[in-house]
Amino acid sequence: MTNGEQAMSQTGGTDIRETARRAVAESENIHDAVRDLVIRALSREPLTQDHIRAVAAAVLEGAAAGAPEGSAETAQGLREAAEGLDEALASAAQASHLAIEEAAGRADAFTENDLRQALDDLHALETLFQDLVVSFAKTSTSATRGIVEDLARHFEHVGTDTARAVRQVTHSGLGAASKPHLPDLKDVGRATRGGLSTIAAIGSGILSGLAEGLAPHQVTSPPASPTDPKDG
Repeated sequence: MTNGEQAMSQTGGTDIRETARRAVAESENIHDAVRDLVIRALSREPLTQDHIRAVAAAVLEGAAAGAPEGSAETAQGLREAAEGLDEALASAAQASHLAIEEAAGRADAFTENDLRQALDDLHALETLFQDLVVSFAKTSTSATRGIVEDLARHFEHVGTDTARAVRQVTHSGLGAASKPHLPDLKDVGRATRGGLSTIAAIGSGILSGLAEGLAPHQVTSPPASPTDPKDG
């Protein structure tokens, strides 16, 4: 059992993996199918580091299982899936930044410590995708390990959308971005405990708005998410 499977054994991770597997095996546009799957999955729970990592790990495992046989086809399928995942995580970084901006404007509801922790989590996203790919390469089967290792070297060389998004939003400073329609803070607060959890819930609410505007694919995201508290 891989690290990802251990983390997901009591959650909806199996559904995420299966949907990712079918996205790679059946979709004409793997990049967009995986990107949309990840955005929808992330929007279903507060946008915490654990939730993001769990979804991403499950998607990587599912993509590897669904990649067609044959080295060239496998490499292409995994690369498209990884690029779709990277783009989705970049959107998560942007949503997290907007959530922090909202919190910064509500000094009555959030402490300086809340904001500092949320910013630390946002900075951690800069290396999360690359770290996951490297970690996944170490646990991959012999048939895919070399391909995933090549992917890790590729992203190390060209950089990732996620890292670029984190650098862009953090360098812009709070208050600089254009905010979309944000979820009502009182409604979010009812479902969360603590300032940091509320900021994470605002982030997922922003992604939820983005998910609603996505075009439907033949492969849709599962109803459960890897960090559903009911399963933990």
